[in-house]
Amino acid sequence: MDENDDFDEDSPSKWPKVAEAWVNILSRGQPPILKRTQDELKQFEETIYEVPVRTIATIVENDPLMTLNLMMVVGRFNSSRPTEVETIEEALLMIGCVNFIKKAIRIDTVDALLAKRPEVLLGALRAVARARRAGIFAKDWAHIRNDRNEGAVMIASLLFDIADVLAWVYAPEKMMEFEAVVKENPRRKIALSRWMEFGFEWDELETKLYKRWRLPTLVSDMIKPQRGQQSPSSKLVHLAAGFSRRLSENRDHKAMVRDLGELSVLLKMPIGKLLEHLKLENTPLAEAVRAAA
Repeated sequence: MDENDDFDEDSPSKWPKVAEAWVNILSRGQPPILKRTQDELKQFEETIYEVPVRTIATIVENDPLMTLNLMMVVGRFNSSRPTEVETIEEALLMIGCVNFIKKAIRIDTVDALLAKRPEVLLGALRAVARARRAGIFAKDWAHIRNDRNEGAVMIASLLFDIADVLAWVYAPEKMMEFEAVVKENPRRKIALSRWMEFGFEWDELETKLYKRWRLPTLVSDMIKPQRGQQSPSSKLVHLAAGFSRRLSENRDHKAMVRDLGELSVLLKMPIGKLLEHLKLENTPLAEAVRAAA
C-alpha cells in the first residue's frame, strides 16, 4: 500500500491488516516533535553558533520523537558514508548541530497536530512519557553497570516503543479503538490483543520500520537481537522498556517483580536496594516483592 492509497481514518475497521502497509502509514512524513522541545530549541535561535552540543543533546534525549528525527537524518547520512553512531552527541556532530537546530525548530509538533483531539493527544503524550522514562531508566542502569554502550542503550530504549507514539499521531481512531479493547480485556496479553486488532504481529511492523529508518546497527541490534544472541546491553534495553510500560499501567506486579529480579542480577544490586534507588520502596510493588520472597 502506498502512503497515498485510500483508507478511511474515521473507520478503524477499514484500516489495512498488513505490516508493510502500516510502515507506509507511520513513516508517511517527518515525525512531529513535542512543543516543549521546539520551544527549548527556539531559545537558541539567536545564539545558534554558541550553543554547546551537550546542551542540544540533552534536549534531544528528552524527546523520543526528536531522537527519532535525529536518527533518521543519521540513517540518510550513513547511506553514502557508512559509520556507526553510539551517542546522540556523536550524531549531532556528524550531521552538523547548527543545521539540525535550524531545521528542527520548523518541524510540526504533536501538540499542534492533535490540538483538536485532547483524548488522542493525551494518549500520544502518555506513550512519549513511557518511552522517555525507559530512556532514563536505561541510561541510569547502563551507568551503574559501567556499560560501554551507555549512549546506544539509551537511544534504543527511547525508540523501543516509538511505533506506538507514531500510531497515536497518524492512526488516532485505530489507537483509541485498540485502547478500548485492552481495557475490556485486561488479562489478555498486549501482543495477542494487537494481533487480533491489527491483523499482524507488531514486532514485524517495528522490524520493518527500523530497517526503513536505517537505525544504527548497534541500536537496532539492541532492540531486535538475533535469537539466542541477546547481549547484557540489549537486556537492559528490554527491561527498561518493559518495566516503564508496566509501571505506567500499574497492574502486572508479578511481571515487574520478575523484571526486578533480572535487573538485580544485571546490576549486581539487591532488590531491596534497587527499590530504594528507583524510589519505589513504599509502593504496592515493594509489597509484592516482599510477598514473593
